[in-house]
Amino acid sequence: MAITLQIIGHKKSGKTLITEALIKALTAKKIQVAAIKHDAHVGQMDVPGTDSERFFEAGAGSVILESQHGFFLHQRSVPTLQEEVERLKDYDVILIEGHHGENFPKVILLKEGETKANWSQSEAVIAFASLTANPAANICGQEEIVAKLINYLKEELRKC
Repeated sequence: MAITLQIIGHKKSGKTLITEALIKALTAKKIQVAAIKHDAHVGQMDVPGTDSERFFEAGAGSVILESQHGFFLHQRSVPTLQEEVERLKDYDVILIEGHHGENFPKVILLKEGETKANWSQSEAVIAFASLTANPAANICGQEEIVAKLINYLKEELRKC
């Protein structure tokens, strides 16, 4: 179990300076450090000059920004998509946007003029869809796509 230390003070008291110095000193001794930055406002993650970026640059393995909008994670080690999905196992549905080689069920959105042949990644494809009329798509139009996918997800949830 990790040792937890909170560094508290009013604005401009030196919290960030001390936290950054501790991260540098500890990581220089090969001690793995994670940092959590609380921001009572909107907060921005990993923007040059922000505290979260300073902590990451100082050597923290993971930096979490806690703000009124939730928690945001910047992590040095890159987990596999499968590891991230496992971490989120308590959710009912996990949506993954973008190209990933894992064998999860997929919906491929075709742009205007694209065909199924434009996609070599056809493992686990449950549908080809398009926002516009496309003869290669099984489903066309945003409302139709969302409705069909909701039905698919409801059916999969029933199986669980």
